[in-house]
Amino acid sequence: MGKFQTLLAPLKRKLFLEGFLQKLVYCWLAASTIGLAVILVSKIVFIPEAPLIVLWVFAAALVLAAGFGLVTRPDLKKAAETADALGGQERMITALELLKKAELSQIEQMAIEDGMRAGREGHFAKAYGLKMPKKLLRLLFLFIALTVAAGFLPSPRDEAAEAYAQGKLVQVEKVLKDVEEEEGITAQDKALVKKEMTALSKALKRAATKEAGETEVQKTQQALKQLEKESVAKDLKELAQEFAKQELTAPLAEAAEKADTKAMEAAMAKLQEQMKQLTQEQLSALGSQMSGAAAQMSDEALASALEQLAQALENGEMSAESMERLLQQMKAQSQQNAGLQKTLQNANKTLGKGSQQQGQGEGQGQGEGQGQGEGQGQGEGQGQGEGQGQGQGTGGSGRGTGHVEKEEIFTRKAADKTDYDAQVNGTKNEGGDSSMTQQKTVGEDGEYLPYEQVFHRYQNEAMKALEEQNTPFGMRQLVSDYFSTLEK
Repeated sequence: MGKFQTLLAPLKRKLFLEGFLQKLVYCWLAASTIGLAVILVSKIVFIPEAPLIVLWVFAAALVLAAGFGLVTRPDLKKAAETADALGGQERMITALELLKKAELSQIEQMAIEDGMRAGREGHFAKAYGLKMPKKLLRLLFLFIALTVAAGFLPSPRDEAAEAYAQGKLVQVEKVLKDVEEEEGITAQDKALVKKEMTALSKALKRAATKEAGETEVQKTQQALKQLEKESVAKDLKELAQEFAKQELTAPLAEAAEKADTKAMEAAMAKLQEQMKQLTQEQLSALGSQMSGAAAQMSDEALASALEQLAQALENGEMSAESMERLLQQMKAQSQQNAGLQKTLQNANKTLGKGSQQQGQGEGQGQGEGQGQGEGQGQGEGQGQGEGQGQGQGTGGSGRGTGHVEKEEIFTRKAADKTDYDAQVNGTKNEGGDSSMTQQKTVGEDGEYLPYEQVFHRYQNEAMKALEEQNTPFGMRQLVSDYFSTLEK
């Protein structure tokens, strides 16, 4: 039986190929119909990666045809019957049936040998011609040609969206390359950044409008910023939360939250200057805050530095040595995951490039302010930005304010202060009378407080609001720089 199977194997393979090709024609004809429909619809309604969808449909059809071909592959009997039709004259099927018997007579042995000889001399595989559905094959080629031609029709996608996406995709590739070359972060951290970039790349390709693309970029920047926050050491984040409770230590809290060593140094130096003006009672209260923060720290060195400073302050002393030690421990904490933080910051900067150059326009604002107390001071702010693109922008105006030392400003509660009389004058009616509504508002009275005590509260509220909203990373940076300018 083995020799007989080997003899018919070439014909059997050719029969299998014929069956597979026939099924492939049917499957691809269905796929080309679906593909043509997808391409035509994509020219009316934007379908992201429509050509790729068509390719996947054809690939699925190929797999389906191969599966059907395997399930319905020809057996040895089919090959023998085909060989007999090509000139075997029933000798091949006879030999196959006789080979199934356990015992053979001499005449049966001769019949089998005759069939084997016919198989060797007949070259049935070469003689067999593949049969294909020619009409369906021509129809398949027609549908494929129509699908390709339809692909050249104009896309409903906004041209600005296409240009914006292409530009951002180049930036995404740069970020991925920089992350891959970065040696200061782990493979796990690289995977986190790559995951965000891959998601952004897919979203940009699917964005039908430029606005949708910008939204996706902003979401990714928010996600990168969140990853940066999460990378800050746990003790440093808890310390930032504790310092944020008081206006005096708010700048140090902001620096700790960002793990910004330069900002830490500046905030600590400023705190030392402000502490010189504090009373012994105020120093003691600040010491209690430091002691409470020390109890929450898991790092022994940081907890010890906080406790040492707390003891000095509770005794009404200002210890420059203790403050320096605390600063060094905070800076040491900030170095944890410093490579990841730098990578995330660079990624955000890369994605932010060109985000303010999509339209053409100029904006300029000027302002002056005066503060009165024991002296007078003036502040002046000015901003200017330019960009080029396909759109046009209009100019804007802004106002800067200045302040002097020991200046006092009214708190935000003034907007809701109690006993505020409000009245609305109505219009005259037919009788010549008019109505008037008078009402007292609810809330709490505002109060005048030193500028330094209120400034950081406003700053923190503004930055928190920007974090919660879908605001571009670059705009948040501008607001942060604005407050930094006011603080000087």
